Amino acid sequence: MADNDSFIQSNAKTKANMQTIIDSTKEEPITKIPHKSQTDTNEYYSTRLPNNLKVILVSDSKAERFSASISVNVGNAQDPKKQQGLAHFLEHMLFLGTEKYPESGDYQSFIHTNGGSHNAYTSTDTTNFYFDIKPSAYKDALDRFSQFFITPLFNESLTQREKNAVDSEYKAKFKDESRRNTQAFKTLINIEHPYNRFTVGNLDTLKDLPDNPLREQLLSLYQDNYFAENMALVMVANLPYEEMATLAHDYFSSINSKPKNAIEISPLEKKYYPTLIPVNQPHLQFVRPLIDNDSISFYYQIDAQTKNYKTQPARYLSYILGNENKNSLYASLKAEGLINNLSARTSEDYGDNAFFIVKINLTSKGMEKIDAIAQRFFATISLLRSTPIKPLYLQEGLQLSQMMFNHQNYVDPQNLARSLSARALKIPSKDLLSSFRIDEAANTKKISQLLQQLNTENLLIQIASNKETPNHWADQPPKWKTEPWYQSEYSNNNFSQSFLNLVNFAVTSTQVKLPEKNNFIPESLGLIDQQDDTPFIAFKKEGFTYWNKSDSSFNKPISMNFLAMRFDNAADTAEHTLLNRLWSRLFNESVSEHTYAPYIAGLGFSFYPHINGVTLRTNGYSDKQANYIVWLIDQIFLFRPSLEHFNLAKQQLKKDLSNQKSRQAYHNANTALNTLITKNSFTTKELESALEALTIQDLQDFTKKARDSFDVVGYSTGNLTKEQTTELAQTLYQRFERRLTPRKPIRIETKELIAQQKSHYQFTSTSNDNVVLYTLIDTSTQDLLADDAITEKGCFSILKKLVNIPFYQELRTDKQLGYIVGTQNLSTRNTPILGLLVQSPNKDTKTLIEAMEEFLEAQKIRLETLSEQEFQEAKTALVNELKEKAKNLSDNALNEWHQIAQKEPNFKSRDNWIKTVEKIQRKDFITLVGKKLQSIESTRIIIHNKPFPIELIEQDNWLETSPHNPLPTEEYTQEENQKTESRLGQLITSERDQA
Repeated sequence: MADNDSFIQSNAKTKANMQTIIDSTKEEPITKIPHKSQTDTNEYYSTRLPNNLKVILVSDSKAERFSASISVNVGNAQDPKKQQGLAHFLEHMLFLGTEKYPESGDYQSFIHTNGGSHNAYTSTDTTNFYFDIKPSAYKDALDRFSQFFITPLFNESLTQREKNAVDSEYKAKFKDESRRNTQAFKTLINIEHPYNRFTVGNLDTLKDLPDNPLREQLLSLYQDNYFAENMALVMVANLPYEEMATLAHDYFSSINSKPKNAIEISPLEKKYYPTLIPVNQPHLQFVRPLIDNDSISFYYQIDAQTKNYKTQPARYLSYILGNENKNSLYASLKAEGLINNLSARTSEDYGDNAFFIVKINLTSKGMEKIDAIAQRFFATISLLRSTPIKPLYLQEGLQLSQMMFNHQNYVDPQNLARSLSARALKIPSKDLLSSFRIDEAANTKKISQLLQQLNTENLLIQIASNKETPNHWADQPPKWKTEPWYQSEYSNNNFSQSFLNLVNFAVTSTQVKLPEKNNFIPESLGLIDQQDDTPFIAFKKEGFTYWNKSDSSFNKPISMNFLAMRFDNAADTAEHTLLNRLWSRLFNESVSEHTYAPYIAGLGFSFYPHINGVTLRTNGYSDKQANYIVWLIDQIFLFRPSLEHFNLAKQQLKKDLSNQKSRQAYHNANTALNTLITKNSFTTKELESALEALTIQDLQDFTKKARDSFDVVGYSTGNLTKEQTTELAQTLYQRFERRLTPRKPIRIETKELIAQQKSHYQFTSTSNDNVVLYTLIDTSTQDLLADDAITEKGCFSILKKLVNIPFYQELRTDKQLGYIVGTQNLSTRNTPILGLLVQSPNKDTKTLIEAMEEFLEAQKIRLETLSEQEFQEAKTALVNELKEKAKNLSDNALNEWHQIAQKEPNFKSRDNWIKTVEKIQRKDFITLVGKKLQSIESTRIIIHNKPFPIELIEQDNWLETSPHNPLPTEEYTQEENQKTESRLGQLITSERDQA
């Protein structure tokens, strides 16, 4: 504690020295920030405190939780070369105690106890901290939050402990393809540029150095960068701005200003970075991924773009190169079966430079013909550079940007605070809001300058593949190395003359043309004057039911349409499940070039499979949406895939299934649980086996049967009248009339579980981490419908809130069992489920399970003495979440569609939930939950990715199970188990997936 005391005293002296400076400055007047969106009901103000802290105040009349965020102008770029990851580690340390609130878990506990959430991130040049919380606790939260930036403790023992958490965070993403490829790519970057570095940190980089202890390095980085002029504060609350200004002054004025006589200049203020691409160094990289995936990425070094926020000239490049319309680069390569995806974007700034990036995901055929793809790409670049800049694209970009800005969705307080605070560091307050749109058309000279930078001197290429690489692009035979941080295999090479010839002699391809005028830009943005409280049936015939809810309450000219075609045998076997997926995948690909222009103009669509059939959903501006969905329906019935495209889609689906086990392990644990407890579900192994034998004839037979006989449920909501919906329904009915057959929808059901049983299941994962998902499953609700199990599910939700912070504090902060630690409410359908999850890089399964069981035993004892205040706080937090009002049309529409898809819709289900939870009393909660914790009315299932401890099987009778064996009974034997992999796809956690 002596070190902590000395730092506090030093900080106090600094504050005393700073008082003269603070007293000599005046708080700036509060000014209103102009240029907000037409649909934005918030009011925005800016000011500056006496210590020169920039403050943005957002008065949000819809805010049900209040938020704050502070961004600091420091990040990975300021890491010392010998302490890479230090800025990220510093971010972690600020959560672990301050002079006023010394307990390491006080802040986190307070936020979660009061119905809030919190987090932080560190990027290249920014560290951002943020939280939200219930209104009554806002002042106390601000008090705790502000202390991070006034008197943090940097406790020595916690410093040594928390670096283990950073190390765990690093190891949790050790096999993440994005991180592996990015870190390998950095070996091409100028070694003198901060972007070249390893940014996460681990035990090798975060350690005491000779005559320079780790804690002293933290203090130095903090004191050099965490001062008021280097920060921006954003507060979002349903309060008058004057009151928020007072809160900002009261809690944040004590943040130190930078001493005027300071000699040292922050690295950020030096404003010097070398170029990203070094001279006379390799520009070409081959890297081998862990998964079956092929891609090529082109990185062009361009000038930094943040300063061009008003005109965004780089958007001109991405608008054309990322275009997917007919005759585009994407469409021509896709039509030949060479690529799956193409994206074009501009990176964040890295000092004076940024990257313009085009990434192309290749098919196996595309990998074989990578020369042709490159030639087509460089021909398109040549076409772009040789063609006069078209005012049409500039005007369309300006029109679309401003239209979407003026009709943007509501942004919740936390996301708004986080976004604004980061941007406020770099953009003047008066332009803060307008920086989210293109303010004026870009200067053609600036676009021309960018186009001239698209040359081989400014080009880096990364090819990720396990197949044969184009070695003739390199001037020497590739020499493979191992990247030190993520152990990826890579080879850096200079461009060969052969490759440079390919670039320089690429002729303009007649197959690629520049985009045409976008005819889907809406012409009418007026609002209707109808408003319905709940959905109602607007049109009904045998086998066809269409619902409507006119809703202009969000003051936006947008709508959503849903159309479910429900047919027999949509997913009753693994083969039918796969055929349904192939159908939707192939259809989506077939219309991609025709749906890109609508997408750019604000019209989206989704065509997806489910247990009852398929659903088509559209969303966006209401002006041309009805015509759009009718056109899409016509295409669905006209669509006939070719053999080539079928084989490509089947090959890609096979890759996706194989790559499933490479996802983050905790995601696969959740998927494995749902596969295990859901009736008629299929494992990845079963799907892979079934896929092999499928033919295009099978798909043709499947889709013909589906399109010949089905029933329809539809729903339209938003800025459209009943008459418009009825007209749409009649148009669709005329297309379906002779094919309609009434059908009863299938419900997704949970398997019958036996109380007091303990079983475990091992799923397949490539992760080195040890993952344990320990679940407590209520077996008392199995004969109930979902709505009838509300009380039990409500109790499990309250229990989750009560145990969330203690579980995290004990297993993550105190015991350091892993970085990914948390509780989950995994309740599904009519089955309440509490999940305890730990993903650990260095602890064995037995240690994790025993820690979880010790924790649950402690909760039994805690339950007996649970105070009324603790119970009410948890219950109130849950009720407040349930009562949160929809802020955007989709919030309501998706919930309403979930009900419409059921046999008996209940649009009052949320109200029922609220009333039921409000009636739960502490005594009844303790009795009900006590039975679950004691296993009287519950079963326990452990999902894990490493071998299960023999000792636990012998001591506690944990029985092995699998998705297609019954969950354990007394007669169950281990020999009957057949291990299977986790199920493909998203978790099926509600009836929403049925339509």
